[in-house]
Amino acid sequence: MMRIKANKIIDSIKIEVKAKVDAYKIKGIKPTIQTIIASDNAAIKPYILSKIKQAANLGIAMKVIELGSNKKHEAFEALIRVSNNDKSIHGIIIDLPIRNDLDQNQVLTIIDQKKDIDGLNPLNQALIQQGQENKTICPAAPQACIKLAETIDLLSGKQVVVIGRGPTVGKPLATMLINRNATVTIVHSRSKNLAHTLRPAKFIFTATGQPGLLNANNVTARHVIIDAGIAYKNDKLVGDFDVEAANKVMAYSSVPGGVGSLTSVIIFSNLLKCMNMQGYF
Repeated sequence: MMRIKANKIIDSIKIEVKAKVDAYKIKGIKPTIQTIIASDNAAIKPYILSKIKQAANLGIAMKVIELGSNKKHEAFEALIRVSNNDKSIHGIIIDLPIRNDLDQNQVLTIIDQKKDIDGLNPLNQALIQQGQENKTICPAAPQACIKLAETIDLLSGKQVVVIGRGPTVGKPLATMLINRNATVTIVHSRSKNLAHTLRPAKFIFTATGQPGLLNANNVTARHVIIDAGIAYKNDKLVGDFDVEAANKVMAYSSVPGGVGSLTSVIIFSNLLKCMNMQGYF
């Protein structure tokens, strides 16, 4: 059993980002992110606070606007359009999930493709599906999952399972794994016999927000668990994998300290790629 640590990857990305940010500042450009919050999900708050702190440490400005609970979808769209047109804003983040009364798909369509730090605009998603990741912005959480997995082994030719088919992790992750020539099985809420499906896989990527979904009853010594789930259990931030079963698997990433921590840094690499797409060099 080995705990997969993100520290070295995080430190490497920070050094690269800080150097580029400093170079922009010499030219009189301050990389700036606009974050718009329209969620009542408490589980995202630690992630937002982490982003704000890390942005400041890297010299990146992060502006945060919270859509009031009395504001309707039209006001949300207006905020995004203002950010799209503001040349001092180089990247936009919509912290998901958003409230149920707001149209998430429509919101993601409105974000300027070249400012879409999370890579969820349909145009960016289409380029990923076409295998053209170098020409688009890839979602940060799937990138983090892949980087952590590759500390253990190459993904090409490996059997992998992705648990969850959400728009921010599961769906784009499955496509990005296929782009790396992995053999991918997707498990979702209608899937049957989880343990049987997991058995032949080497890598298991999970992102459901269901604590204990992966446990001693369905994991084996051949499994590498990459946990992107986020939930609270007894006021503690946890993932989908029950760490009590850690001695049953080959390796696992922990929550917190794994995918989430790495994701919080990769978004700043995505910001720099957005700026490159906008013509900043």
